[in-house]
Amino acid sequence: MSSLNQAFAGLREGALALPHPCAAQRRDRLRRLKQLLLENETRFCEALSEDFGYRSADQTRFADITTTIKSVNHALDNLGFWMQPQRRAADLSLRMGGGRARVHFQPKGVVGIVSPWNFPVNLALSPLVSALAAGNVAFIKPSELTPRCAEVLREGVEKWFSPQEVNVACGDAELARAFVNLPFNHLIYTGGERIAKSIMRDASEKLTPLTLELGGKSPVIAGRGTNLSELAEKLIFGKFFNAGQVCIAPDYLMITEEQLPRLIAELRRALDAMDSNTGRDAVQVINDNHRQRLQRLCEDAEFYGGSIHHLAVDGSPYALTLVVNPGEDALIQREEIFGPVLLVNTHDDFSDMVDDLRHRESPLVSYYFGRSNDEFTQLRESTRSGALVKNDVVFQYANDDLPFGGVGNSGMGRYRGIDGFREFSHARAEFHAPILDVAAMVTPPFTGLFSTINKMMRWL
Repeated sequence: MSSLNQAFAGLREGALALPHPCAAQRRDRLRRLKQLLLENETRFCEALSEDFGYRSADQTRFADITTTIKSVNHALDNLGFWMQPQRRAADLSLRMGGGRARVHFQPKGVVGIVSPWNFPVNLALSPLVSALAAGNVAFIKPSELTPRCAEVLREGVEKWFSPQEVNVACGDAELARAFVNLPFNHLIYTGGERIAKSIMRDASEKLTPLTLELGGKSPVIAGRGTNLSELAEKLIFGKFFNAGQVCIAPDYLMITEEQLPRLIAELRRALDAMDSNTGRDAVQVINDNHRQRLQRLCEDAEFYGGSIHHLAVDGSPYALTLVVNPGEDALIQREEIFGPVLLVNTHDDFSDMVDDLRHRESPLVSYYFGRSNDEFTQLRESTRSGALVKNDVVFQYANDDLPFGGVGNSGMGRYRGIDGFREFSHARAEFHAPILDVAAMVTPPFTGLFSTINKMMRWL
């Protein structure tokens, strides 16, 4: 692990040598990141298709390349505004004498990025956009499950950045454990809850600030006035975009019993329509382990009383499994699915759905379908989730000015846009003393003036 420590030492030297890059230096780093993406687009597409067994090049271009370039462009357009100091109101008793208060955003230093396998370009480089915009240097640990993509990333970073700006550590789980124990000034991890808890325990020893993006079971709530045809199309998209291997994919559907038969028919229609390109746009489940995990979830659900519906087109890679109303003890009711399987739980009415949601862990996102503003407001005020979306799935992530992050079991912290800039910045309070020395008036020995100042400060 000596090379890991040497790479970290180089980044720390870089952060110390340039502790507060100016806007021009930050924009230069961001433009180089954009060039890295454009230059290696074809290589990333080929590498990811090999890593997945098959992954549509168009899905890679959109989900990994375009979304990241959008984040770079957004940062370039807004960096000057983000970097401006914020004026804060000094206490009136101090302001009257000329006191001034500001907040300046200071780079934290070396940011560690642990990225997952499902979107190995975007989920490594989108946090990097935020880190670089905030003036930091960064160390990336890509997933070992997509080794070819990780190697392309390493080579691209090596070409476009110095080792004192950005570095990449490729390796297995043992290297990852050593990586997260480095003394970062901030660490962001995207992945599962079990590993996140281990990272938190280790980080507590060094008091390392953390951003955790953990996913969870994101519900789709079919409310009053739901267009079932539209809902089916969105569910099919959400379950086959990257083969449902998306932390913000629809995990389970809440719907009334009478709506279910028509929805199943609409899902079959939407599935047929998606296969018009005879599978060329598809993505495979990443490996046999994950395919077996999905199979075990379905078998366990059937054991606990769930009915299984297989929706597929002959000869097509698109195949959706519906698991309807398994018992509460079924694993699929608790574990994130992360694949082309949809859990369906039927409910008496919308109030029953909301009550169920309130007794579950907070997801990364909740999706509402319907035409009722009252129902949507009820979800906003009665439930918690990282994001709340109306009549769509996944595309909240396409908005670069919205924060991306969870709450509770779905994570902590957020990045992207101005929220990412601030996540990876230290908001440093700055106070300029007034010309009139108020402190002298409240310094012993106390006089009648002290009593007057003390009373004034309670009311001003």
